Amino acid sequence: MSQEIKEAYYATISFMDAQIGRVLDKLEKTGLDKNTIIVFSSDHGYHLGEHGYWQKQTLFDNSTRVPLIFSGPGIEKGIKSNSPVELIDIYPTLMELTGIKSPDHVVGKSLVPVFEDSNFKVRNSALTRWRNGYSIKSERYRLTKWGENGELGFELYDHTNDKEELINLANNQNYSQVLDSLKMEINIRIADARVKPKGLGRQFEQKPYDRIKYTPGDLHDTNGKRTYLKPSDE
Repeated sequence: MSQEIKEAYYATISFMDAQIGRVLDKLEKTGLDKNTIIVFSSDHGYHLGEHGYWQKQTLFDNSTRVPLIFSGPGIEKGIKSNSPVELIDIYPTLMELTGIKSPDHVVGKSLVPVFEDSNFKVRNSALTRWRNGYSIKSERYRLTKWGENGELGFELYDHTNDKEELINLANNQNYSQVLDSLKMEINIRIADARVKPKGLGRQFEQKPYDRIKYTPGDLHDTNGKRTYLKPSDE
């Protein structure tokens, strides 16, 4: 990474930290910090030349791993966890923290047990998909499968000894049992992700450049049954 890129990167981080600080200072000044839950995250990571890539378009840790910080009433400060989590866990976590029951079709998992015990795991792995590849990250390993059935190859990385994911261990006989176990895990995660939750509600097939007319604001109960249809002119 060139010195110019490093300087631009750290300048961006410094600017972002400053803006977060402004929000936190305002919450504290107004007293709203006493009943406000703050969540800090990102939708993806970013390559700056690692593995010969730029931006986000890989399944390496640089691209798939994101920060996830919760702060607020009932959340102990300074606690860190390496438990695998996913961004779909944010919603049910906020629901539990605010005492609201999540709809039954929500597939994310509340992270409140992790707040109470940093060693607790709500799942064994975090799943990511990009183009024709799937990847899972456990506490120690990353397994990436290319192709629907792995016909385009596998990548296995041991983060205990290789945090940069530079050594593919998929063909290393010493890791054959780990590889077989993670292959079963990734297939289960993919299959589960494809199941449409019961009571999900109305779904629309996306058509490029077609404007779909519908009425956002409908109300549903926790079983997914619509209890109110919002009129289009409301």
